[in-house]
Amino acid sequence: MEFNPQDMKKMSQIAQRMKGKSEDEVVKELAEMIRSGQGGLTPQKAEQMFQMILPMLSNEQKKKVQKLLKELR
Repeated sequence: MEFNPQDMKKMSQIAQRMKGKSEDEVVKELAEMIRSGQGGLTPQKAEQMFQMILPMLSNEQKKKVQKLLKELR
Protein backbone atom coordinates (compact mmCIF):
# COMPACT_ATOMS: atom_id res chain seq x y z
CA MET A 1 0.00 0.00 0.00
CA GLU A 2 1.52 3.29 -1.09
CA PHE A 3 0.74 6.71 0.30
CA ASN A 4 0.91 9.89 -1.69
CA PRO A 5 1.72 13.26 -0.07
CA GLN A 6 -2.00 14.09 0.23
CA ASP A 7 -2.62 10.84 2.13
CA MET A 8 0.26 11.62 4.48
CA LYS A 9 -1.06 15.15 5.08
CA LYS A 10 -4.55 13.80 5.79
CA MET A 11 -3.17 11.25 8.28
CA SER A 12 -1.16 13.98 9.99
CA GLN A 13 -4.28 16.14 10.31
CA ILE A 14 -6.24 13.22 11.75
CA ALA A 15 -3.44 12.52 14.25
CA GLN A 16 -3.46 16.18 15.33
CA ARG A 17 -7.22 16.05 15.94
CA MET A 18 -6.79 12.97 18.15
CA LYS A 19 -4.18 14.52 20.46
CA GLY A 20 -5.32 14.78 24.05
CA LYS A 21 -8.36 12.54 23.58
CA SER A 22 -9.02 9.39 25.55
CA GLU A 23 -8.69 6.01 23.88
CA ASP A 24 -12.47 5.60 23.86
CA GLU A 25 -12.93 9.01 22.21
CA VAL A 26 -10.34 8.16 19.55
CA VAL A 27 -11.95 4.79 18.82
CA LYS A 28 -15.40 6.34 18.47
CA GLU A 29 -14.15 9.16 16.27
CA LEU A 30 -12.16 6.81 14.02
CA ALA A 31 -15.15 4.49 13.69
CA GLU A 32 -17.37 7.42 12.73
CA MET A 33 -14.81 8.64 10.19
CA ILE A 34 -14.68 5.20 8.59
CA ARG A 35 -18.48 4.81 8.56
CA SER A 36 -18.92 8.27 7.00
CA GLY A 37 -16.22 7.74 4.39
CA GLN A 38 -13.96 10.49 5.76
CA GLY A 39 -11.24 7.95 6.46
CA GLY A 40 -11.07 6.92 2.82
CA LEU A 41 -12.15 3.38 3.77
CA THR A 42 -15.44 1.57 3.92
CA PRO A 43 -16.11 -0.35 7.13
CA GLN A 44 -15.65 -3.59 5.17
CA LYS A 45 -12.28 -2.52 3.72
CA ALA A 46 -11.13 -1.29 7.13
CA GLU A 47 -12.05 -4.62 8.70
CA GLN A 48 -10.17 -6.53 5.98
CA MET A 49 -7.11 -4.35 6.51
CA PHE A 50 -7.22 -4.73 10.29
CA GLN A 51 -7.66 -8.51 10.04
CA MET A 52 -4.53 -8.65 7.84
CA ILE A 53 -2.37 -6.70 10.28
CA LEU A 54 -3.67 -8.23 13.54
CA PRO A 55 -1.12 -11.10 13.53
CA MET A 56 1.72 -8.56 13.40
CA LEU A 57 0.58 -6.57 16.45
CA SER A 58 1.38 -6.87 20.13
CA ASN A 59 -1.40 -8.03 22.45
CA GLU A 60 -2.02 -4.44 23.58
CA GLN A 61 -2.25 -3.22 19.98
CA LYS A 62 -4.57 -6.11 19.09
CA LYS A 63 -6.94 -5.13 21.90
CA LYS A 64 -7.12 -1.58 20.58
CA VAL A 65 -7.76 -2.69 17.00
CA GLN A 66 -10.39 -5.16 18.19
CA LYS A 67 -12.05 -2.36 20.14
CA LEU A 68 -12.24 -0.32 16.93
CA LEU A 69 -13.56 -3.31 14.97
CA LYS A 70 -16.27 -3.85 17.60
CA GLU A 71 -17.24 -0.17 17.32
CA LEU A 72 -17.49 -0.50 13.52
CA ARG A 73 -19.89 -3.47 13.74
